Amino acid sequence: MTLAPSFPKQIDLHLHAGQERDQPIDQLVGSFIERGITFLGLLDHSELYSMGDKALRAKFGQLVYHSTPGGLMDFYQDIEDLCLEYQEASIFKGLELPEWEIFSVETGLLERADFLGCHMNTSCHDPGYRHYTKATCGEHLATRANQLLRLCRPLDKPAVLFHPFHRRIQEMRSLAEGGGDPGQEQVLTEEDLDFFFENTSTEHLYVELNFGDIFSASPYPGILDSLGSTCRMLREGGIGFSLGSDYHRTPREFRDPDEIVAALGLGIGDISIIDELLSKSRRAQS
Repeated sequence: MTLAPSFPKQIDLHLHAGQERDQPIDQLVGSFIERGITFLGLLDHSELYSMGDKALRAKFGQLVYHSTPGGLMDFYQDIEDLCLEYQEASIFKGLELPEWEIFSVETGLLERADFLGCHMNTSCHDPGYRHYTKATCGEHLATRANQLLRLCRPLDKPAVLFHPFHRRIQEMRSLAEGGGDPGQEQVLTEEDLDFFFENTSTEHLYVELNFGDIFSASPYPGILDSLGSTCRMLREGGIGFSLGSDYHRTPREFRDPDEIVAALGLGIGDISIIDELLSKSRRAQS
């Protein structure tokens, strides 16, 4: 049985529950469900299943799954078992692909996931950034969206741009903390959005409202207003949204995103990846 959420606070479609988790997966998921967070996307970074066990253990000090394609299949199997254990929740399998090596992931690792996402970084215009390119933010977003859709469409998977506003919001926060006025800045300019829509299809594509983005913007009215304007223009262009915390460890405090999502001018109906995930799940069960 798949259950639809009624409020954003019931959703977390970006929960890292694999190699980095700090407790057994059933306990981790149970701690979310106890708090009413029942529409869950459990995922991991794809590169953690290709670096080898020795390197993975050195990185995290533990080895939850083998750093092999088989290890990822074991992770997926654990998630599928949880779906049977927690009938009161809707639980989906995700995979976060590396932005700069998106086509390095074997297709066989993608087929069993319910949705796929690309790790996004919009500091493409910063000469000090290690992946500097002269592309505008709009060009950068369009490039990544099209690459991700090239993988997702043949597999009939929802495609998510994970935390696409993160770097830009951090830059605006730095401006505010330095005495500047972030209200004079835009998260994405009209030119960025025009290029994005002219060069990207919106079908099966979702932009994430990432907790790191929305909660870091919330203390700054100018940044929150700009982010809301960007989100509303994305919605008007036909883009749907996803919502996720990006927790890599069990949080000490669980955040409620309801008020901030509303402050952005969005509601539960705009988190339209829900409908696609539920539709595919129900077809699979029938």
